[in-house]
Amino acid sequence: MNKIEFYKNRSLGERFSASVEFIRQNWKVMYKIILIPAIPLALLQGYFQQIYMSDYMAKISQLIYSGDIKDLSAFSSGGTWMFLLVAALFAITLSAMTGAIMSRYGEGLLSKETTLKDLSDKILSNMGKLVLIGLVMGLIVMFATILIVMLIILLGAVSNVLMVLGFTLLFVAVFAIIPPLYLIRFPALFQGESTMGSIKKGWRLGFKSWGTTFLTIIIVGIVSAVISAILAIPYSIWIATHLGQSGVVSYTLSGISSLGTAFVAPLVFVFFAFQYFAVVENVEGTSLQEKVEEFDNL
Repeated sequence: MNKIEFYKNRSLGERFSASVEFIRQNWKVMYKIILIPAIPLALLQGYFQQIYMSDYMAKISQLIYSGDIKDLSAFSSGGTWMFLLVAALFAITLSAMTGAIMSRYGEGLLSKETTLKDLSDKILSNMGKLVLIGLVMGLIVMFATILIVMLIILLGAVSNVLMVLGFTLLFVAVFAIIPPLYLIRFPALFQGESTMGSIKKGWRLGFKSWGTTFLTIIIVGIVSAVISAILAIPYSIWIATHLGQSGVVSYTLSGISSLGTAFVAPLVFVFFAFQYFAVVENVEGTSLQEKVEEFDNL
């Protein structure tokens, strides 16, 4: 079995092929490790998800029969916030574990005998890095949103045309930053960058590879959405036909739906990791070659 080189300048199709090959080689050990913490987290997420969905669907039913829109929000219950908290922890854990597995592979130490204990230190380190990146990005987004909203309000005070222009520019800006956001975690996970260093590097590489990263988002997003939708169909049918009801059946189907995340999220991570590896090699490898050539010409 040939070891896959991570940092290699690949075309978009070759990146997908390398991702599929990595998964083919390592899916058994990868899911053997990931499912140990993923199953209880999926069940916990499923529990709070069915509370949230029951509350939300009950309020929709209220709206349908009473026309009272003031009770539409389902974000007032403790179960809803617990669902969001557990979902965030679940996503961070899956990313941290997949990153640790890929790092182990890159070091040539991943084998079928590798256990969760072997990767525990790396997983915890990755989780800490992801939490810090998430907190910093959350603050950046919050302050940027406040400034933009204030600017749009000021523009609206001057002219409605300027306000519309402000909203248009906001939409364009949000659309433009989506690809870089997908890459900001990888410098910290794979190259030991600090929190701000990882954000800056991911941001820079994301804009340099905007087109291919955006295409990766679309392709991987469609595939993952289809798989997730298939696993979520039974639960979706249940909540649509049992408005506001929760119980054993609801919890079981919600747990199965949440467990689908444990299978899909690592695959998504791998595809974007190979996108990152190729971009790094394309940008930094080229820069290094240019410096070597410049040195030779001295």
